[in-house]
Amino acid sequence: MRWTALAALSLTLFADTDWPRFRGPNGAGVTDGSPPVEFGPGKNVAWKVAPPSGKSSPVVVGGKLILTGHAGEALLTVAYDAASGKELWRRELKRRNTQKRHKLNDVAAPTAAADARRVVVFFTEFGLASYSLDGKEEWTLPLGEMGSMQGVAASPVLHGDSVYLVIDQARDSFVLAVKAANGEQRWRKPRPDAPGGIYSTPVLFTAGPEPVLGVLGDIELSAYSLRTGERVWWVSGLPSQAKTSPAVAGDRIILSVNAMAEESQIPVFAALNEGKSLALANAKGVPRAVFPTVDKNRDEVLDEAEWNSFRAQALQPSATLSIRPKGRGDLTKTAVEWRAQRAVPNVPSPLVAGGFVYTVRNGGVAGIYDLATGEVKKEFRLPGALGDYYASPVAAGKYIYFVSMEGKVTVLEAGAEGRVALSVAMEEEVFATPAIVGDTLYLRTQSGLYCFRK
Repeated sequence: MRWTALAALSLTLFADTDWPRFRGPNGAGVTDGSPPVEFGPGKNVAWKVAPPSGKSSPVVVGGKLILTGHAGEALLTVAYDAASGKELWRRELKRRNTQKRHKLNDVAAPTAAADARRVVVFFTEFGLASYSLDGKEEWTLPLGEMGSMQGVAASPVLHGDSVYLVIDQARDSFVLAVKAANGEQRWRKPRPDAPGGIYSTPVLFTAGPEPVLGVLGDIELSAYSLRTGERVWWVSGLPSQAKTSPAVAGDRIILSVNAMAEESQIPVFAALNEGKSLALANAKGVPRAVFPTVDKNRDEVLDEAEWNSFRAQALQPSATLSIRPKGRGDLTKTAVEWRAQRAVPNVPSPLVAGGFVYTVRNGGVAGIYDLATGEVKKEFRLPGALGDYYASPVAAGKYIYFVSMEGKVTVLEAGAEGRVALSVAMEEEVFATPAIVGDTLYLRTQSGLYCFRK
């Protein structure tokens, strides 16, 4: 009862109009706000500033917009006045190590998490840090080196009196809870090693036996007790290498995972080394970055059982799924409500709004599903926005906002028809997910931070 009360109480720590973490309240990407439907580089721009380099998304709490960035060896947290764009404060951390990452990843890719008291940031080359909303450093928590094929990029979650962080990597993955007031560890639990890494930010789920942290990992959605870190329930058999984040809709969790590879890219064991065990020294056909996670017993030799297990995980088909967990333990056979295999996104998270699920994959292929049944209502290409997508869609009122890497913004009327209300070019790349607060839309491009308001 105490933890249920705390979960409800924590919701009062930010206003209904705040956008306190990646994709807003509980990562849903949905608000009742009413930003302008028509906007662009030269229209309805309330202000524009040049933020530091980085790919994190903006968060807005208590009239302050906060994002992270970097300059040389400095890891930066910057706060702006959300109404005027005036920079209020800037704080700096020094890199403690260097992480290998994909060229499209970034040392400042994770998005901050904030409430009415503080903002917590995470840098993969430092760890966690907390500041008051006035910019006073509260605590830091270095976390050591992290490693995966494309670099770690999950964002922290600030909920009540705790901060939660998931680090899914090639070796020694974990989920961590620390006290928000001082960074002291509450609990830390190991997680399965992840071939290629996982890039998903967790969500809170309160419709089960107790409030849990829902974590989309490698082939599995797991739920951890907020209080103890106990693994309460899980659903396995999902595609590998998740890059999207789940969305909670009542007693459902909607998630999308694009398959890590095609069958032709991962040969059968017999084709690797004439069916013999394969040592790291002559691991032809096996990327060295993948080898450590396939090698479960860490003897630097791949045997057939290890390879077959990895291959089965990697070849799970792409899908968007609705999970309705009831009970505890392994819910793999009972919790999957529906599974759809069209317009499955790679990086953008699915969006649930008004009884529909919206997705977008590379090539500008959008999907609209019925939330209750998974029926595909519409699958179509967003006109003039056929590139790759890294920003997740968001919703405000009766409109859905999609943003491509090329900076093409498409606004749809919510509903099964998906009518296009606006198409606009921002004229530069966009990786960050927009934030919406009241009548304002905030959008970070590669060189600019825009505030659009009627």
